[in-house]
Amino acid sequence: MTNEENIMRQLIRQLPIQKIAYGLLVVLIAAGLKYGYSQASSEDLSWMLGPVASLVEIFTGVEFLKEAGIGYISSEKQVAIVPACAGINFMVAAFCMTALALIYSLRRKVFLPLCIPAALAAAYGATLCANSLRIILSIDLYHADIYTALITPERIHRIAGIAIYFICLCLLYLGTRKVTALHAFSGNPSPKDHGGRSNNILLTCLTPLAWYLSIALVLPAFNSAYRKNPSLFVEHSGFVLAVSILLFILMFIGVICYKSLKSKQGAG
Repeated sequence: MTNEENIMRQLIRQLPIQKIAYGLLVVLIAAGLKYGYSQASSEDLSWMLGPVASLVEIFTGVEFLKEAGIGYISSEKQVAIVPACAGINFMVAAFCMTALALIYSLRRKVFLPLCIPAALAAAYGATLCANSLRIILSIDLYHADIYTALITPERIHRIAGIAIYFICLCLLYLGTRKVTALHAFSGNPSPKDHGGRSNNILLTCLTPLAWYLSIALVLPAFNSAYRKNPSLFVEHSGFVLAVSILLFILMFIGVICYKSLKSKQGAG
């Protein structure tokens, strides 16, 4: 039997019909979230915008007032938390990434129904944190004396948003991998395959990068977002690729150093 046949057999064993059904349900929920967001007003998104405004108020002391049809506004800092700040695309990617990882890794089918609500809760929490951090940072950066004709507030805001979303997605994925190493997921891991899966460092780092690029570049391109302002889309794409790939390289090096240090401590 060839290597390819062995891989296919293992994949089929790990993806019984129940897991495939749950995977399709994840896709349907993600599509529903995406469609709902495309039609939503600020009032429809109050479940996201309201908690974000509250968190920003707690950590900055800046008061936000709800404005019908707009969102949450701070006249003091001239900052508005509007539907574009909801980060639903990020939440969709975070949900799909987490849910599919949980479903695929699970060995005990009795826990399958918990994977989707757990992934939704994790994605919602990660989105709240990412949005709040982005707005808190934006409040400080917007009034900073660092700008020139080339370094504009909009570009710094974009770079900060890319970095925060990508880092939060990476942390969420690393947390998900920790969860999938638990006994309920891994069953009885063998010494050869600690945690029930190989320690593929490259895959660990590539997965959040792939999901992030899918929401930041592939999805907008698929929706023909570039037609509205082609030059802005090209600039945005350049920033997304440059910042996310730089962070990916730093994360890859960091994971290698961490695993190397951990193995040395284990050997010692």
